[in-house]
Amino acid sequence: METVTLKMERKHITLLKEQAKALGRSQAAIVRDLIDQHLAGKKRPSLYDLTKDLCGSVRGSKNLSTRPLTGYGRD
Repeated sequence: METVTLKMERKHITLLKEQAKALGRSQAAIVRDLIDQHLAGKKRPSLYDLTKDLCGSVRGSKNLSTRPLTGYGRD
Protein backbone atom coordinates (compact mmCIF):
# COMPACT_ATOMS: atom_id res chain seq x y z
CA MET A 1 0.00 0.00 0.00
CA GLU A 2 1.00 3.60 -0.48
CA THR A 3 0.91 6.37 2.08
CA VAL A 4 -1.38 9.38 1.59
CA THR A 5 -1.38 12.54 3.68
CA LEU A 6 -4.69 14.31 4.26
CA LYS A 7 -5.53 17.71 5.65
CA MET A 8 -8.70 17.50 7.72
CA GLU A 9 -10.60 19.74 10.07
CA ARG A 10 -10.18 18.94 13.72
CA LYS A 11 -13.83 17.85 14.05
CA HIS A 12 -13.32 15.21 11.33
CA ILE A 13 -10.16 13.95 12.98
CA THR A 14 -12.02 13.63 16.27
CA LEU A 15 -14.84 11.69 14.59
CA LEU A 16 -12.35 9.43 12.84
CA LYS A 17 -10.48 8.69 16.08
CA GLU A 18 -13.72 7.96 17.94
CA GLN A 19 -14.96 5.63 15.19
CA ALA A 20 -11.65 3.79 15.02
CA LYS A 21 -11.59 3.32 18.80
CA ALA A 22 -15.22 2.17 18.92
CA LEU A 23 -14.65 -0.42 16.18
CA GLY A 24 -11.19 -1.44 17.35
CA ARG A 25 -9.70 -0.71 13.94
CA SER A 26 -7.05 1.63 12.65
CA GLN A 27 -7.89 5.08 11.34
CA ALA A 28 -6.48 4.08 7.96
CA ALA A 29 -8.84 1.08 7.78
CA ILE A 30 -11.82 3.31 8.56
CA VAL A 31 -10.82 5.80 5.84
CA ARG A 32 -10.29 2.99 3.29
CA ASP A 33 -13.72 1.53 4.09
CA LEU A 34 -15.41 4.91 3.77
CA ILE A 35 -13.73 5.58 0.42
CA ASP A 36 -14.75 2.14 -0.85
CA GLN A 37 -18.35 2.64 0.26
CA HIS A 38 -18.62 6.10 -1.23
CA LEU A 39 -16.93 5.46 -4.54
CA ALA A 40 -18.31 1.96 -5.16
CA GLY A 41 -21.74 3.41 -5.97
CA LYS A 42 -20.39 5.95 -8.46
CA LYS A 43 -20.92 3.95 -11.62
CA ARG A 44 -21.17 6.01 -14.79
CA PRO A 45 -24.59 5.42 -16.42
CA SER A 46 -24.65 3.97 -19.93
CA LEU A 47 -26.15 5.79 -22.89
CA TYR A 48 -29.09 3.38 -22.75
CA ASP A 49 -29.69 4.18 -19.07
CA LEU A 50 -29.73 7.89 -19.87
CA THR A 51 -32.11 7.59 -22.85
CA LYS A 52 -34.27 4.51 -22.13
CA ASP A 53 -37.30 6.72 -21.45
CA LEU A 54 -37.10 7.87 -25.09
CA CYS A 55 -37.27 4.35 -26.56
CA GLY A 56 -40.49 3.97 -28.55
CA SER A 57 -41.31 7.68 -28.39
CA VAL A 58 -40.81 8.30 -32.12
CA ARG A 59 -43.60 7.50 -34.57
CA GLY A 60 -43.23 6.41 -38.14
CA SER A 61 -41.96 3.56 -40.20
CA LYS A 62 -39.35 1.35 -38.58
CA ASN A 63 -37.68 1.14 -41.98
CA LEU A 64 -36.67 4.72 -42.73
CA SER A 65 -35.73 3.83 -46.32
CA THR A 66 -39.47 3.62 -47.14
CA ARG A 67 -40.11 7.31 -46.44
CA PRO A 68 -40.95 9.40 -49.47
CA LEU A 69 -38.12 11.81 -50.23
CA THR A 70 -40.02 15.00 -50.97
CA GLY A 71 -37.91 18.09 -51.37
CA TYR A 72 -34.71 16.14 -51.90
CA GLY A 73 -34.67 15.95 -55.70
CA ARG A 74 -37.14 13.07 -55.99
CA ASP A 75 -40.48 14.91 -56.08
